[in-house]
Amino acid sequence: MKDNVRLNFEFPRKHYPYLKMFLAEKQVSFREYASNLLIKEMEQYEDKLLAEKVEKRLGEINPSGNLDFKEAARLAGWDDAEV
Repeated sequence: MKDNVRLNFEFPRKHYPYLKMFLAEKQVSFREYASNLLIKEMEQYEDKLLAEKVEKRLGEINPSGNLDFKEAARLAGWDDAEV
């Protein structure tokens, strides 16, 4: 099985000359530019979804159940005190 798949799509004719000039100035192929752009956009979308999930979960946390740092360190065994 190949590591890549072929994507085909139509692009507006009036923007095509500018796309060619843009890519020539960047010295990058359309394939490379489009692949990097799509991957970057997907990663940013994933980051956004994860941030929303974290924000939701943080809103559900009950602050009264939190430990202070000294107690957490003691429970983790980071000091000489017995657990």
